[in-house]
Amino acid sequence: MYKDKQIIYIKALTPIHAGAGQTLENVDMPIQRERHSNIPKIEGSTLKGSIKHSLYNKFKYDNGELSDANLKDLYTIFGPEEAGEDYASAIGFTDAKLLFFPIKSTTDIFKLITCPYVIKRWMEDLDFQGEEKNMCELKSELKVVEGMCITNAKDEKIVLEEYIFEKDTNINANLEEIFKRITSLDINRIVILNDSDFIDLVTMYTEIITRNKINVKTGTAEDTGLFTEEYLPTESILYFTVLSSPSFNEKNTKTSKEVLNYFTTYVDKVFQIGGNATIGKGFIKRSGKVGK
Repeated sequence: MYKDKQIIYIKALTPIHAGAGQTLENVDMPIQRERHSNIPKIEGSTLKGSIKHSLYNKFKYDNGELSDANLKDLYTIFGPEEAGEDYASAIGFTDAKLLFFPIKSTTDIFKLITCPYVIKRWMEDLDFQGEEKNMCELKSELKVVEGMCITNAKDEKIVLEEYIFEKDTNINANLEEIFKRITSLDINRIVILNDSDFIDLVTMYTEIITRNKINVKTGTAEDTGLFTEEYLPTESILYFTVLSSPSFNEKNTKTSKEVLNYFTTYVDKVFQIGGNATIGKGFIKRSGKVGK
């Protein structure tokens, strides 16, 4: 079905709340996580809805009102809104997978942690993308012992929150070469941990914010108004794949490359995803070719 694809990297400029609904856990409103690993993610449906909404508002504010041509292209590519239209969307989005998670450190203010499992599946996605790379040896080398880490930093010990990790000097991984595809990345911040250590930290150190409900008549907090929300922290780096196919709208035909170019041309460098947009949450910055 899909003929063209492109990996997009995004960085959180503000905390992101891509909600998973209410639960009976410690957090009233948790974020989306992978069922099998508990690593935070952003659902493809969340991405698609947020991007479509941002494009709708962009054209509306740029032109005063949506022109028929802008509306026709938007619905051709992202799917129709009106009843009776029976063609499918020509663009698809995978879930946004976490690549780097920011964690407080005694040096560099914070570090960007990842793990062999996350890196290896990123390599698989690069294979799917069709990018050429010579990482076969790296796949076998990326075995980090629990309590140890791989980093370019000169420190022999890395302190992350209240945990201390020793640098594994037996592994000489060229992190700059591995992550050269990601622009504006500070290689010295990267710390590769054991899979279990990574999962523990991304489970325990997301942002938890307590909010309250205000009574509109009195202007004070209601007795039962306290609730907690979980956020993916600022500086988190994720990636997802945009997939495109020829359009299914017979009245507005587009090739799969034109559909992909529509995304790279018109989606802004900075836009919002997830909830709580009115209180400044969910701003992300994407890399690659961008619109105005």
